[in-house]
Amino acid sequence: MLYTLTPEQAAVRDSAAAVARKISETIIDIDRQTGHSKEWWDAIHLLEKEGMLKLHMPKELGGGGHGLFTVVLAEEEIAKVDGGFANIVSHEACSYLIFTNARDAALRDDCLKRMQEGVLTCIAITEPNTGADLARMQTEARRDGDGWIINGHKRVASLAAAAGMYLVFAITDRSKGTKGISAFLIHGDTPGIRAGEVDDVMGYRQLPPADVFLKDVRVPGVQLLGEEGGGLKIFAQALNVGRLGGGTQALGIAQGAFDLALARAKERNTFGKPLIEHQVLQFKLAEMQTHIETSRAFVYQVAQWMDTLDDITTAEVGKYCAMVKSHCSDMALKVTIEAVQMFGAYGNYRSNHVERLLRDAKVTQLVDGPNELMKMRIGHALARNG
Repeated sequence: MLYTLTPEQAAVRDSAAAVARKISETIIDIDRQTGHSKEWWDAIHLLEKEGMLKLHMPKELGGGGHGLFTVVLAEEEIAKVDGGFANIVSHEACSYLIFTNARDAALRDDCLKRMQEGVLTCIAITEPNTGADLARMQTEARRDGDGWIINGHKRVASLAAAAGMYLVFAITDRSKGTKGISAFLIHGDTPGIRAGEVDDVMGYRQLPPADVFLKDVRVPGVQLLGEEGGGLKIFAQALNVGRLGGGTQALGIAQGAFDLALARAKERNTFGKPLIEHQVLQFKLAEMQTHIETSRAFVYQVAQWMDTLDDITTAEVGKYCAMVKSHCSDMALKVTIEAVQMFGAYGNYRSNHVERLLRDAKVTQLVDGPNELMKMRIGHALARNG
């Protein structure tokens, strides 16, 4: 092993690997269904039971008390089997970070209690006509006495149809652009908020998105998270963790696909010898593993560095998280394409795990901001600070 883990880190990694093996028994059937099947919920309950959905939450609040590096280890193991379920681990870590911005102690404690009980959270920020251009956000929150009335339409909201809590970002002062965006907590049973039908997507099918519709949703003033107009600052903390997670998931997907390809190359004979004894395939496998290992070194280093920082919202952190996400997702797509090729025509079969990992790999280039946006983020950081 190139990396030294503490006994606690190794235990979390091994526990995540065991969870992944259990999920793998039904993952093909889950993947073929749209939405939240019984098997999907069984997997969610397993993740919750083993503490995977609250790894980053402090122990005194009922969580695992683990740093980001340990969260990365768990995500990577689960992503070897499925990127969507691995993303849910990252998603809940991001939700915890947003909940810490609750100004009302009772609200914060209630949110954390719900998380401990396995209630899922939907982070609703993207809209049909805005995407990454958040200055054009249409969802609005207007003051109403001591509370707020929110109206809008969110799109591509992960876990929307299964969530019990919604983190909604809305414009509270349009004249201020992105500095006029605020964050609100809305409970799932609040009148006026509803999720649409689960979208039928190509990859990350275990992280099913849906629309979120808000019509005259009234929330008390205490459910404004942080300060009015501070929504993007709150989101930045979670977004950097999410992009680190996106790179980690890509890493795990690539490793899972490589493992399948390597096993195939050893067991499949052609022209009188195993595939792996053909030099052209040896070269492919060598390149795949080299790409994976160099990416792993990058992910681990950034995660360990972030664990030493008091502030993970800086431009420097954002730059490296964007690098991790874009680099690893590009790598994962290349590796999984080669892994599918290793299976020949059988790589096209839905019963082959590698086919699903290829679809998940493509999605890693799209979620948490497309890679073009990541390169813009990196370029802007270089222009400002070098």
